[in-house]
Amino acid sequence: MAQVFRKYTGLSPRVLVGFLILVCIGTGLLATYSVYYTGRIYPGVRVGSLEVGGLTADEATQTLQRAWDVLSERGYTFMAGDKSVQLYPIVTSPNDPDLTYELVRFNARATAAEAILVDRQGNWFSRLVMAPLHWVWGASVEPAIDADIGRVRQYLREQWPGLEQQPKAAALAVDEAGQVTVEPAVPGELIDTTQLAASLRQATFSAVASIPIQVKPAIPEFTESDLVPLVAKAKQLLRDIPLTFTWQKESWSAEAVRWHHWLSVRREAGEPTVTLDATLAKDFLSTIDQAINQDANDAKFEVANGRVSVFQASTQGRKVDEAATLLSAVAALEQGGTVSVPVVVQTTEPRVATASVNELGIEELIGVGKSNFAGSPKNRRHNIKTGANRLNGVIIPAGEEFSLIKTLGKIDAANGYLEELVIKGNRTIPEFGGGLCQIGTTTFRVALASGLPILERRSHSYRVVYYEPAGTDATIYDPKPDFRFQNDTGHSILIQTRINGDNLIFEFWGKLDGRLVEQSKPRVFNLVSPPPTKIVETEDLEPGKKKCTEKAHVGAEAEFNYAVTYPTCEKKEEVFKSHYIPWQEVCLLGVPKGTLQSTGTSSETPTPATLPSADTAGQAGTVQ
Repeated sequence: MAQVFRKYTGLSPRVLVGFLILVCIGTGLLATYSVYYTGRIYPGVRVGSLEVGGLTADEATQTLQRAWDVLSERGYTFMAGDKSVQLYPIVTSPNDPDLTYELVRFNARATAAEAILVDRQGNWFSRLVMAPLHWVWGASVEPAIDADIGRVRQYLREQWPGLEQQPKAAALAVDEAGQVTVEPAVPGELIDTTQLAASLRQATFSAVASIPIQVKPAIPEFTESDLVPLVAKAKQLLRDIPLTFTWQKESWSAEAVRWHHWLSVRREAGEPTVTLDATLAKDFLSTIDQAINQDANDAKFEVANGRVSVFQASTQGRKVDEAATLLSAVAALEQGGTVSVPVVVQTTEPRVATASVNELGIEELIGVGKSNFAGSPKNRRHNIKTGANRLNGVIIPAGEEFSLIKTLGKIDAANGYLEELVIKGNRTIPEFGGGLCQIGTTTFRVALASGLPILERRSHSYRVVYYEPAGTDATIYDPKPDFRFQNDTGHSILIQTRINGDNLIFEFWGKLDGRLVEQSKPRVFNLVSPPPTKIVETEDLEPGKKKCTEKAHVGAEAEFNYAVTYPTCEKKEEVFKSHYIPWQEVCLLGVPKGTLQSTGTSSETPTPATLPSADTAGQAGTVQ
């Protein structure tokens, strides 16, 4: 038998037996190792420089969250040349917490879940080899970072005017005599956003002192060589006649000296071609837009004396297609003769057309949500009222996924909103959006009360008095985060809003289908004291003047249980979790003009804290 085995395998039976013994020993050790660390992360696993080996997923989540809270206070340091700027993951407002939003968001639970999978996936042999190696030399898990790179880039632009140089494409220029020349292209430099995202992830929980900002060459869309062959065609196009645009019985005329300056270049099938540019024609086209454009309006309804009636009929929308209109003008110019161009208008249908009440299936109150905004400043109150009016009377068709951001529409002065200041680095900048988280929170509460599936919800970064009890809030900020839910009642839902003193009240009207809603009171735990006061130097105040813009907030975790039982006896359960970071008092200190530009840094107190260890994470009390 031994000779036969050696003949076919080339190995002696002793070697095979030895190998099998080693395999059995290794398998046994791996099994013992796995059993010993059941429910815990294997030794040697790190997230950045933070050790999480030996912790359970919940312990690791708390440790990572505490570390993130410290980093949120300290911020990331960015360097370019001899200048540095702090980027804090959270942008705050001195007047309205609703303008607080996250530039960088960290998911501690997802990171902990990834850490506990290290050496628990793959075949047994790879786990047998890698587990002891990771124990000795360590294994690294990337933090689950979600950075809003667009906003981070804008933040850095605001702190470093001139850091980026936008490329300028070669262009066709027309003088008063109608002569066409080519303006040369100018290359530019833009922030490397791919590197920026990677650097933020690498710097999280690491010993990296600062993040260098890298820029990369930005190539203009068109060069001189692209445009020189188009000069002859451009000259043929620039006839000395007016362009007349018509719609129904109205007309608008642009003299040659005006529309000649709309000359531009676009790509068609990959090749540059002469055209007229809507951006260059903006002032002229805006007059046409004002006469023609109108939004599609949904039918809106109200409940009066227990009956539903229409208070706003639906209307069709229309919008000038500026690009298509100018392309028609180019085609007409190429054909010769006088040029009369019909304005191209696109129509849009309302989402909810005027219909009889019976078709909507709205019969009764199905849910109520309330919040209180006592103590709100004037602008915030104005924006709450404006947002509530926007929602009042809105119909949510059966089966629709409702987006609060989409329904509110554009948040700007044209739609009646007022600005508030936000703090970015050492600057205060006006932005729109204050008061709208009161709308988000109240919508969240009425959707819960109505038993509707919540599709997207995010809590605030820190606890806000307007949204107590903690854990029942929802923050929104255009375009993200949004608040979304689904109307799965089988009938339309009518939103009714009203303000009673300092109380914002939302009602959902529809048709009850027998579903039962259970919602526990929020449990608040893991309380963490706020850090010491932070001083931020600014040139917006008189030198030496101090203005405290933000109050301190105790950090905490909050959660509540939620369940909906349907008439089919199906029961869906969910735990809504919220994390609130400990928030320090923030005070602005005025410095002389030119101080910050010359030093390139902001002065802050205290010195950045170190990351918490696993031993100190989560040691806090519980409040019911």
